[in-house]
Amino acid sequence: MDRLRTKRKGARKFIILLIVFMIGQSTIALAGMDRIRPADRVTLWRGDQVIGVYTQEAPLPEGAIISTEGRCGVKLNGLYLVAEDQSVFSINTAGRKINVFVKQGTVYFKTMGERQLLSFVTPNGQIDVQRIRLQVGFGDAALKGYLAVGDTNSEFGVAEGGAMDVLTDDGMMSIGAGQKIILAQADMDIGLPEEKTPDEDKPAAMEQPKSQKTGWSKRKKITIGTIGGAVLGGLVLGLAGGGGGGDGGSSSGSEVSPSSP
Repeated sequence: MDRLRTKRKGARKFIILLIVFMIGQSTIALAGMDRIRPADRVTLWRGDQVIGVYTQEAPLPEGAIISTEGRCGVKLNGLYLVAEDQSVFSINTAGRKINVFVKQGTVYFKTMGERQLLSFVTPNGQIDVQRIRLQVGFGDAALKGYLAVGDTNSEFGVAEGGAMDVLTDDGMMSIGAGQKIILAQADMDIGLPEEKTPDEDKPAAMEQPKSQKTGWSKRKKITIGTIGGAVLGGLVLGLAGGGGGGDGGSSSGSEVSPSSP
C-alpha cells in the first residue's frame, strides 16, 4: 500500500513538472514572436481587400500589406523598424532572410548586426545587405538607418553606428555613417510589375521582381550622397518612439487600397 502511494505521488510530481515545463516553453515562444506596435492604427490588406485593423500591439501579420496611420513599430529578431505615418510596407521572413518591401513612405531601422540576411525592396530597385560592420565602442552597438520611398526615387542611408556593404543592380557598394544612396527610375512610370494573378500568400502590391531587368528595377542610376539633418532628426524621433499593446479587430471602413495606383 505504501509502495502504491509512493508511485502515485511520483506520478503526480512528474505531471506537475511536465506542465510547468510546457508553460515555460510556451512563454519563451510567445516572447520571441515578431510583433507590430502601432502608435495609432494600421490597416492590413491582402490585394484590394481589408483583412484587419490593428490599434494595439499584436503578432506581426507577415506577408500582409500594412498601411499606417501614425507611426508603427515592428520588432523582429535582431531588427527593429519604425514606419512613418502614411507608409505602405510589407515584411516577409523565409528561413534566415528578412525581406522588407516598401511601396511608399519612410521606414527607419535599427540592427545589431545579427546573422540574418536582410533585403530591402522598393519600386526603384532592390538592396541586398551583404555585410554589417558595427562601429567599435559606439553607444548601444547598433547600426541605424532609413529607407525613404518617394514619387520618383528611393533613398537608403546609414545614419550612425557603422557601415553596410550592399548589393544593388550596379553591383557592390559600401555605405558609411552619414551616407545614402539614391535609386532613381529610368522614366516616370513608377507602377508595379505587370499584373499577374498573385499567390494567396503574397501581397499583390509587394511582389518581388523576378528579374533585375524588369519591373521595379527600371531606373536611371544609383548615386551616393550625404544624409541631411532633417532625416537624422526624424530617425532619432522615430526609433525613440513605439506603439501600444494588445490585439485589434477587423474593419471594413472606406480606406483606399495600397494596391490601387
